[in-house]
Amino acid sequence: MLVIAGALLFCLGFQVSELRGDSSETAGTEPVADYGATADDEALTSAELEGCALPDSTVILNYKGERISPAALSGDSTLIARFSTSACRPCVNALTASLQSHARRHPGQRIVILLKKVQLRDLYVMAPDFGSQFELLACDSLPIDFDSADTPVIFRLDTAGRVADHFTCRYGDYERTDHYLKSL
Repeated sequence: MLVIAGALLFCLGFQVSELRGDSSETAGTEPVADYGATADDEALTSAELEGCALPDSTVILNYKGERISPAALSGDSTLIARFSTSACRPCVNALTASLQSHARRHPGQRIVILLKKVQLRDLYVMAPDFGSQFELLACDSLPIDFDSADTPVIFRLDTAGRVADHFTCRYGDYERTDHYLKSL
């Protein structure tokens, strides 16, 4: 029993010294790089996706199961939001609210929401909650998906079917999304 208690105290003492950074073994070593996402990382990710093509073979379906070509989604008057139904709920709710505000400010804007992991019948059921400016479509795979579409993104498609104005939403920084939408 005393051996176990001693081992636990040793481990606890070691963990506390690691948290404080006062371990003699770590003194003088390089700090460990933080690989968490930063605004610069997001800018690079978005920059990498700028100009990526959405080929005609991309499967995009409406609630009737009819195929929609990426060319039908191109143009300056169309804004596309992309996320998975398993995406962060607060992020999706904030994005939806931001898009609703954007739609009220720009009544001529067409807003397409490409959903991953959605039943076609759910598109029909959810559509009235968004309004007439919104078009909900199912798309399980895009060549520009990163993070399995769990992180919501917003972009446009130019007339050549290439991604333009790509923006990555960020958890907790919802004003950033509003700022992006106002800048369009």
